[in-house]
Amino acid sequence: MKPPTIITLALFTLLILNNLSAQQHTFTNVAAQMGITGQTGLGHSVGWCDFDNDKDLDLAFSNQDGNGFWLYRNDGSSFTNITSSAGLAGQGANKILWAEVTNDTLTDLILNGTLYKNNGDGTFSNITGGSGVSGYIYSAADFNKDGYNDLLRLSPNVAVLFNDGDNTFTQSVISNTSYWVVTCFDYDLDSYQDIYLGTYNDSPNKLYRNLGDGTFEDATSQANVTYNGAAHGLTSGDYNNDGFPDIYIGSYGNISCKLLQNQGDGTFTDVTSSTGTFGHNDTRTTSFADYNNDGLLDIFSSHHDFYSYSNTLLRNNGNGSFTNVSVAMGISGEWIGDYFGIGWGDFNNDGAIDLFAAGHIDKYRLFRNDNCPGNYLNLYLTGTVSTYNAVGTKAVVWSDGEAITRWVSGGEGKHDFSSFNLEFGLNDITIVDSLIIYWPSGIIQKLNDVEVNQFMEIEEGFSTLELSVYAETDSICAGDTTQLFATATGGTGNYSYQWTPAIGLSNPDLPDPMASPQQTTAYICTISDGNSAASDSVTITVLICTGIYDNKSKQRFIIFPNPPKDVIIIKSENGLTGDLNIKILNVAGEVIIYKTEQCNGNNFEVKINITDLHPGIYFMQITDYKSVVTIKKFVK
Repeated sequence: MKPPTIITLALFTLLILNNLSAQQHTFTNVAAQMGITGQTGLGHSVGWCDFDNDKDLDLAFSNQDGNGFWLYRNDGSSFTNITSSAGLAGQGANKILWAEVTNDTLTDLILNGTLYKNNGDGTFSNITGGSGVSGYIYSAADFNKDGYNDLLRLSPNVAVLFNDGDNTFTQSVISNTSYWVVTCFDYDLDSYQDIYLGTYNDSPNKLYRNLGDGTFEDATSQANVTYNGAAHGLTSGDYNNDGFPDIYIGSYGNISCKLLQNQGDGTFTDVTSSTGTFGHNDTRTTSFADYNNDGLLDIFSSHHDFYSYSNTLLRNNGNGSFTNVSVAMGISGEWIGDYFGIGWGDFNNDGAIDLFAAGHIDKYRLFRNDNCPGNYLNLYLTGTVSTYNAVGTKAVVWSDGEAITRWVSGGEGKHDFSSFNLEFGLNDITIVDSLIIYWPSGIIQKLNDVEVNQFMEIEEGFSTLELSVYAETDSICAGDTTQLFATATGGTGNYSYQWTPAIGLSNPDLPDPMASPQQTTAYICTISDGNSAASDSVTITVLICTGIYDNKSKQRFIIFPNPPKDVIIIKSENGLTGDLNIKILNVAGEVIIYKTEQCNGNNFEVKINITDLHPGIYFMQITDYKSVVTIKKFVK
């Protein structure tokens, strides 16, 4: 019987291994499965974008031959090649750049120096003529914060093409030298997009600081970001979650790759050695991405040597070190890699960021991120005052006193373009304490207690500020005092208060003033957080109480139910005798109902019909034979 037992155990073990394999976090090439087939030539450029505004990512990519460009529409279960119907057949693309530049909330397409307007019907029109767009365009950002996406040209010179808002652009040259790669980011957190440039050969990289007046200054030396080598990959992001964007340089020369940590004072420190991020000297492209949703940016790079080390995926360990996990994740190995262009984006909306890569070996691959651990939050930001694509917007997630910061990018590197969406990996966070959006316009929006594992659409200027106003008591006698309260939630948290009218208020600029109105008054509180405002009101009713409160009753009367419907009951267990006068008054002190009841010394109970009373606040005045008065308030 032993052989069958061994076979059973072997089969059981195999089932366990298969189950573990099925749950393993890995990248799976699903290009053919998703309908992406039939491409020719060597892979070159990539660009993710939801160009049709249906909330899923569409895909564009090209070959190196210059005669192959493809646009695939994401239909959910598969992609559909719409290149011809979109009017884009026969194009080439050294760079695929998406940017809404025609001010119609439809994201346009720039291929090299050609501007294609998104018509909103799945087609594009060439409007380059007379627009002022020329040369090789590699990034888009609102450099002067006027709400329009500007374009950045790297060749034949470096120039910002400022968007004039009427489909034309005005050129402003920054440097007469051509550059190979770029990342636009706000390294000094002054809300203006700065420019870091990398070269093809051993010429030095340059950092140009945006002065905010349409001009730029060379801050390379001052910021300590000098790199005198070929930089064919370039990316920026906050890898150590300190709120400042860092730089990673992909080497294609004699100098190693470099990780430059932003010190928060306008300078950077080379931490390559301490973090172990030397990489390889034949880097085609590089990018920051949180592939495992642990809230830490990892570093992906592709290399020319597809025999030895192919691609590298440096997992951020969170302690200042990185570990290469590319082979284990299924995106490195012999005959895999040498990618010239890549793009990160969650194409299937499952909360795990996916990768499309175009290169010289395995050509065109869509790597789906399978069995990704960790919670997530995916933000789809739409600008109204800032650019429609929200380029340059910063979002910060706070949980248990720790923050994760991400920025919307308008294109970086050489042939790379990732999704505009901000994909936050949250690890085991189950509720986000606060989410704060810092728009380039200066508008700040704050959301509290945000649920995880969701896709959020946030429009600039949408107010998250809410206000609730109430009073300690809303009915008082003239000369008495009540306290008002204003409770605010959302917004930035920096609230200012203003109560009106100020008459009868102790401190009209505080959230909890004392109120002593002489007549019935509606108090309005307006609250502002610097970006948005909200208001609410409470009415304090002042009663004519003269003669009503002359005496304080020691008798125990109860009235019920309160609020009543058609009948209200008065009850006493104090053994009263004699006549009992009962009056029901309105808030103006007018007697609406009057009756006399005889108490016989036993438990007393009387029912009063109030069917004819209109809804509102009433007072019951009960006077016993000793002229002791009891007042009870009820609401019908």
